[in-house]
Amino acid sequence: MSDRVTPEGIDEQVVDAGDSANLLRVLWTVFSSMRTAVVLLVLLAAASVIGTVIPQNAPPQEYLRHGAAVSAISRALGFTDLYHSGWYRLILVLMGTSLAVCSLKRFNRTWKQAYHPDVTIGHGRIAKMQGSQTVRRTEGVDETAEKVKGALRAMHYAVREERNGDEVSVYASKGTASLWGRYLAHVSILVIFLGGIVGSLLGFDGYTTIVEGQSANSYFPSRSEQRADLGFRVALKKFYIEHDDNHNPTAYKSDLEVYEENKLIARKVVDVNHPLTHRGVSFYQSDYGIVGFYLLVTGPNGKSERIPIGVDTSNGPEGKEYVVSDQQPRQIKIGNKKLSIFVHDFAPDYVGGDTISASFMPIHPAAEVMVSDRFPEYKGQDAWSNLGWIPLADSATYKGLRITMESAVPYTGLQVGSNPGLPGVYAGFAILLLGVFFSFYVTRTVVRAGIVPSAQGSVLTVAAVSRAGILISEREVARLRKALG
Repeated sequence: MSDRVTPEGIDEQVVDAGDSANLLRVLWTVFSSMRTAVVLLVLLAAASVIGTVIPQNAPPQEYLRHGAAVSAISRALGFTDLYHSGWYRLILVLMGTSLAVCSLKRFNRTWKQAYHPDVTIGHGRIAKMQGSQTVRRTEGVDETAEKVKGALRAMHYAVREERNGDEVSVYASKGTASLWGRYLAHVSILVIFLGGIVGSLLGFDGYTTIVEGQSANSYFPSRSEQRADLGFRVALKKFYIEHDDNHNPTAYKSDLEVYEENKLIARKVVDVNHPLTHRGVSFYQSDYGIVGFYLLVTGPNGKSERIPIGVDTSNGPEGKEYVVSDQQPRQIKIGNKKLSIFVHDFAPDYVGGDTISASFMPIHPAAEVMVSDRFPEYKGQDAWSNLGWIPLADSATYKGLRITMESAVPYTGLQVGSNPGLPGVYAGFAILLLGVFFSFYVTRTVVRAGIVPSAQGSVLTVAAVSRAGILISEREVARLRKALG
C-alpha cells in the first residue's frame, strides 16, 4: 500500500498494482492446491449428509418435534432448505473455482505433451528407457527414418520427425484423447455445478391440488403461502388407482390436460416417475385424496335427490385424516316424503369391524349415515336411525327409500417444479461419461526412435511407453521391428 495526498490535502490510500498481483498469486496458489480441493470436497460431502439426514422443506411441526430451539437453529443455519442456502451455494462456487484453477494450472503441460512434445531427447536417453532395443541397419539414416515412419503410420501412430545434425529423432503417439479424460471429468463437474446453481437461482418448486373435473392456473411455491401464477391452466380429467389381482393399489395416476387461452395444448397421464412438462414446468404425481362424495336418495317411484357431502383433509401424526366438512343434517323431499340425512363419519379405506378403515388411503371409501323423517320438528336422539356404514357404490334402505353412496370426488396433489439448469446437469453427466471412457478405455502409447549413422549404415534405437504397462510397450517395439524386417 502507498499514501497519496490529494489536492485538497486529504490522505488517500491507494492499492498498488503489485499488491493486486500478489493477492491474485495467493488466491491462485490456494485454489490450485489439492489440499484445498480435498477440504472443499469434505465440506460438500458433510453438507450433503446434513441435507439427507434433516428433512428438507418439511412442515414446521416436523421440526418442532425435536424442540423449538433445535428448530430455530436449523432454520437459521439453512439446514431445512440446505440446497437453496447461500453457504451451500458458496461451497459449490469455491469447489468449482478450485477445479477450474487446478485444470488451468496443468493445462499447458498437457497441451504441450499432446500437440507440441519434445521430439528430440537424444539417442542416449532413448537407449536408457525401459525395454529399449538397438538394431544395426544396412540402410542410411534417411532411408531407415522413412521406413520407421512408414511402419509407425501403418500402426496408426501420429508421427513427428526432427533432425539434429546427423541424428534423426522420430516421435510417434496414439491414444492422445486419454490425456484429456481427466480434464473432461473436471469440466463435467463444473458443468454439473453450474447447472445446479442455475437451477437453484432460476428454478422453482411448489405444490398444487386439482379436483377431478376442475383445473388450476396457479401453485403454492415452497416456503410460501402466496399463490404464484403458472401462465397456463392444468385440468384434471380423471384420477384413478390401479390395483393388482388382490385389489392392492399398484399405481396412482392423473389424466392431465394443459390449456392456453382455453385451447388444449397437451395431455398426458402422469404418475410418480412420468411427469407432464410444459414450458419447462413439470408436474409430478405426489399426493391424492377425496374432497367429497355424493349420496343418492331414491324413492319408490324412482325419483331421486343427489346430495353433495364435503370432506376436509389434514395431516395427522399417523397420516392423512378425513373429516366431514358440514356436520349439519341435510333436508330433502321426495314425493310427499320428507327426510333428514346426517353423515356422522367417513372412512377412506373401509373394512368394517373394529378396525373400520384399513389405511388412510382413499381406496374403498364409506360413510356412516343417519336418517330421520321427524327432524327438525322433533330433535330427540331417538328420532334418528343409524343406517351404518355405506361403502362406495353400495346402498341402505329406510322406509322404502334407498340411500346410495353414488360416487367419490377425488383430487390429485401435484409437485410443481422448474429447473432450467437440468439440461446442464445432463450435459455434465454426458461429458463425465466421455471423460471416463477416454481415461479408462483409450490407451496412450508413445514410441521414440533415434537413428544415427554408422560405418555399415545406421543404428536404430527404439523404445515405447504405454499407460497399459511394459508388456504393451514391448509388444509395440516388437511390432515395429517386425514391420521393418
